[in-house]
Amino acid sequence: MGVRGWAAAGIGAVALAAGVAPAAVAAPTAEVPLERQVLPPGDGWASVGPGTTGGSGADEAHVFTVRTWEELRAALGGAGARGDTTPRIVRVAGPIDANTGPDGQPLTCEDYADPAYSPEEYLQAYDPATWGDQEPAGPLEDARARSQENQEEQVRQYVGSNVTLVGVGPDARIVGAAMTVRGSTNVIVRNIRFSDAYDCFPAWDPGDSGGTWNSEYDNLWIAESSHVWVDHSTFDDGEHPPSALPEYFGAKYEVHDGLLDITNGADLVTVSWNRFVDHDKVMLIGSSDSRLTDRGKLRVTLHHNLFDRTGQRTPRVRFGQVHVANNHYVRPDAAGYVYSWGVGRESAILAEDNFFDLGPGIAPADIVTVYGGTGLAASGTLVNGRSPESAVDVVAAYNAEHDPDLDPSVTWQPPYDLQLHPTQAVPGVVGAQAGAGRIG
Repeated sequence: MGVRGWAAAGIGAVALAAGVAPAAVAAPTAEVPLERQVLPPGDGWASVGPGTTGGSGADEAHVFTVRTWEELRAALGGAGARGDTTPRIVRVAGPIDANTGPDGQPLTCEDYADPAYSPEEYLQAYDPATWGDQEPAGPLEDARARSQENQEEQVRQYVGSNVTLVGVGPDARIVGAAMTVRGSTNVIVRNIRFSDAYDCFPAWDPGDSGGTWNSEYDNLWIAESSHVWVDHSTFDDGEHPPSALPEYFGAKYEVHDGLLDITNGADLVTVSWNRFVDHDKVMLIGSSDSRLTDRGKLRVTLHHNLFDRTGQRTPRVRFGQVHVANNHYVRPDAAGYVYSWGVGRESAILAEDNFFDLGPGIAPADIVTVYGGTGLAASGTLVNGRSPESAVDVVAAYNAEHDPDLDPSVTWQPPYDLQLHPTQAVPGVVGAQAGAGRIG
């Protein structure tokens, strides 16, 4: 059984995603190869101040083309990548699976499991019918945590400062990895498909929303970092989308965390022209209401992204001044849909010219959920059509069904000149250009 196998296999015997000329972006040119390109001026929060240039200035000794997980880790600086400031360009050629050992052989969940851990025994031991509603504790829970640590040592890789991580050609892919930009500045990530950051050892939390399975890894996590540009990439659950996951204790056995989370004081980030596909909790901006040091940070721009069959957190925001513009949201059915924009504590979301294709049972009021926030400025939104009749005042729709009302304004304006399309053009331009394999 492969690393992404226990959940899909049921854990043994226990019942157990308008043709209009595109706005100016950093398109490849004959003069500047993809790996040497930098974020254009005015392209979101990451362009503010000195801008974002990544590893564009790397010398030839620090330009790497990698085809295996071991080569990728070494090119990024290996165990010393976190905190490294050496300018680097790392070119990903073809698919790379993080669950691969130094000998090239695939690693499985069993390879990471502590000898004292068994998934069948875990489910039997902490079944609420016999364990109750207290948190799991004891030797078996300790063994699960050790197992998770074993997997993390293999699949988490840090990205240092002054780095460009870029896919070469149409099939650059990183599978099963927890790619982490933490404590870094000036990072560019482009043209890569990030898939299936699969946690073999989810933890049962009976006190979270009536009982939830929580997992550890994001496909890409940005924390304590600034000036980061994530562009023309694709994020998904690979072979294990939400529909493939079983239920235990009446809750989905969730083996994934976020696709792209931005937390812990991260700042000045642009997320552009990406695809986020068939995933539940997509993007968390700000991890905790109690993290008051996030005030004045978490300034993020999301533009020209496709959110295809996503459940929630596109994004969910705390504290940050977040610009959500020219994105296309596609949700053909209500099953599994929770909301799109989460208005959290002291958040200030400015949403401009976004297009929603929503299936039966999803109303405009459902686009927003409030988690302690008080304001959201949304304009130019179209829902299920390009005609003037499709224009929706999202905040008014929310306020008509909920109390207290959201304030339909925020107290900031972008300090950059981002080029936007008219909303009716968004499905065409985003569909044609967003995602990995569209540049380079």
